[in-house]
Amino acid sequence: MDHFKHDTYVVLDLPKEITEQVRKIRYRFKDKFYTALPPKITVAGSSGVGVLQNNQEPDQVFKILDDIATKIEPIKASFSEVKRFPYTNIFFFSLHDEASFHNIHKKIAQSDIRFSKNDFPYKPHSTLWDRSSISEKEIQELLSIRLKEEFILNTMSVYSLESPGGDVIILLRHRVTFTWMLFSFSTRFIM
Repeated sequence: MDHFKHDTYVVLDLPKEITEQVRKIRYRFKDKFYTALPPKITVAGSSGVGVLQNNQEPDQVFKILDDIATKIEPIKASFSEVKRFPYTNIFFFSLHDEASFHNIHKKIAQSDIRFSKNDFPYKPHSTLWDRSSISEKEIQELLSIRLKEEFILNTMSVYSLESPGGDVIILLRHRVTFTWMLFSFSTRFIM
């Protein structure tokens, strides 16, 4: 019986051109951990609900997500300003209109998928920086960054993160495309 062995998240993948811009920002500010991760917007596992509980069948989780994806329209989105989570050094792009993200999060959180507890309310975002040490100059530079173009989010993925010896290994477990009332295309990955 296969279960989730590592912290596992449900995310919306950013389109390639936005991904490249976010990666350049992460690289510029030398956040090694986040530079290794695909830029995305987490819909389950970061805030609102915690990571997926380990003791559940991945195929069942993927089936539930596939079903949810058939009920979701692709999202037209754009980043708003860079913000900082209170009392942390976590800087992120906020979003202009969060309603669609809250809707997806709610559908997933209220499904039969089980999640670990998380005390923070859901906040859709794309993380740019999460290092312990930051200068005032870096803070001002991060807060001044803007990406103004609109983009379409139409892909939901499930990633597991493994970090043996401090290295980050990202395992893509599943991917599904939003098709809203048409059909849903999903891909399972063999690990």
